[in-house]
Amino acid sequence: MVAITEEANRQLLEVGPAALSVRSVARELGMASSAIYRYVSSRDELLTLLIVDGYNDMADAVERRPGRGSVPARFRAIGLACREWALAQPHRFALIYGSPVPGYAAPQDTIGPATRIPVLLVSLLQETGASPQSAAYSPRVGRSLRPLLRDFEQWSGQADRRFSPEAMALGLMSWTHIIGAISSELFGHRHNVVGDSEADRRAYFTFELDVFAGLLGIA
Repeated sequence: MVAITEEANRQLLEVGPAALSVRSVARELGMASSAIYRYVSSRDELLTLLIVDGYNDMADAVERRPGRGSVPARFRAIGLACREWALAQPHRFALIYGSPVPGYAAPQDTIGPATRIPVLLVSLLQETGASPQSAAYSPRVGRSLRPLLRDFEQWSGQADRRFSPEAMALGLMSWTHIIGAISSELFGHRHNVVGDSEADRRAYFTFELDVFAGLLGIA
């Protein structure tokens, strides 16, 4: 299965997700089509395999960062680790956070892996007791997140834990900002806006993280 995933990721880089083919992967691995279909039954199943692998690999990279230090430092570490993974593997980032693949609908199997990094953010915010420092936050905002609150513990594998609506609201906002900022850079929307050097781009992204931490009340 590892060989199949590695070859599929290589072809993903070359042809993109829409053109990915189980038969092509089998051919490159020297396998008969009948043999590879014992492991992967369709293109959609192959995409799901790559998506789950991408989410887990990104989360593994984030979790390898030191978990100690101040809350702002840990928040920054999560964001920077996400960015570094995305820049190193842009095709995999695009698969999980880019445009939807026509005709493909992600199954429930992808939710748990996709939730791993958001769980880190929500847990960090809950640990600090962070609460929205804005008059715009109201009980109605918390109620709007009831579907997420209902399922988040199950998705996160922490069924015995209860997350607050405030931490959930801030965590969701944080994750949206981190992914959005990375996407803007990765997909060229900051070309001629932020300097082209890695040092310039990293400095600006770190600035964003620190400012956002301040807005969250955890700086």
